[in-house]
Amino acid sequence: MFAIPTPYFASREIYTKQAGGSMKASWQPCRVIGVTKDDDGEPAYIVEYTHDGITYLGTESYVRRSERGNPL
Repeated sequence: MFAIPTPYFASREIYTKQAGGSMKASWQPCRVIGVTKDDDGEPAYIVEYTHDGITYLGTESYVRRSERGNPL
């Protein structure tokens, strides 16, 4: 794992289950704080995100970088 010198804001793709059993994709804000390798040896982003008022760390293989400035 490597920390990046300047963490940046991005969005990660999440899927939520709908009433009919289908899945809906949406983008959730996060902050990229480092990089690592996943189980297959591919690069992955270490992200910090908030859900229901709790902050979590996770890994994502794909993120979209936000526009410059603070999106909050």
